[in-house]
Amino acid sequence: MSQFQVTQTLRTEKAFIIKGILLEGQLSKGMDIHVSLNNSLKVTGGIKEVRKNNDHYDIVIECSDQDEIELWEMLNLDGDVIIIQQS
Repeated sequence: MSQFQVTQTLRTEKAFIIKGILLEGQLSKGMDIHVSLNNSLKVTGGIKEVRKNNDHYDIVIECSDQDEIELWEMLNLDGDVIIIQQS
């Protein structure tokens, strides 16, 4: 399990990008991001690509459509610590 501090998010036509700092663990393509909405509901997304720039990372989540991208955007993850696990 990895922990990732989100510093910024952005969207493209086919993906949602989470930028930030790895606090613990490791990151790799194919891992899953888990964001809890409450005790019984969470959003999960698969990592399509990881880009490293010094100590900052860009995590690309592949999305199937614009609705999925908008869902990730509505989560407003800036400043949050998210959990990333091996699929």
